[in-house]
Amino acid sequence: MADVQLTATRIDAMMLPSNFSRAYQLYVLNQSSDMQLLASQTNTASSTAEAAQQHNNEQDEQIAAQGATLEQISGDYVSKAATDAQAVAGAFGAASFTINGVQVIGARVTGFTAATGSAYRGGFSADQSYDAATAPDGLKEARQRIKALEDALRAHGLID
Repeated sequence: MADVQLTATRIDAMMLPSNFSRAYQLYVLNQSSDMQLLASQTNTASSTAEAAQQHNNEQDEQIAAQGATLEQISGDYVSKAATDAQAVAGAFGAASFTINGVQVIGARVTGFTAATGSAYRGGFSADQSYDAATAPDGLKEARQRIKALEDALRAHGLID
């Protein structure tokens, strides 16, 4: 915005022609006074408008930056009020996750040494009975199932 200053030329009674009546001289002098006041008010309004325009430009820049940020996160936005399934792409950190006030996932539990050997993910009957001859196979199957569960917990990052 161009910086424009309005200047009023001062007029006094000595500058007026002698053939002006006293009433007309007072009228001209009052008009000069009004012009000086108008120039002063105009200059003040001009600088105020310039400051307001600069402030508006700064706000426009902030709004544009906030809009860009919102566009970036709109795909990763998670709403607390949404009832449909939601997904977040990328890393997401939290101390714990709760559902209806019940913690379902907390901090990683550390200190477990990883099991070795084969994991068993197949089905089995929890009610199966074992005798002395089949007990070792049942124990092996149970240990392999425990390893499979441990592997899953490690893969999900719940234990380390």
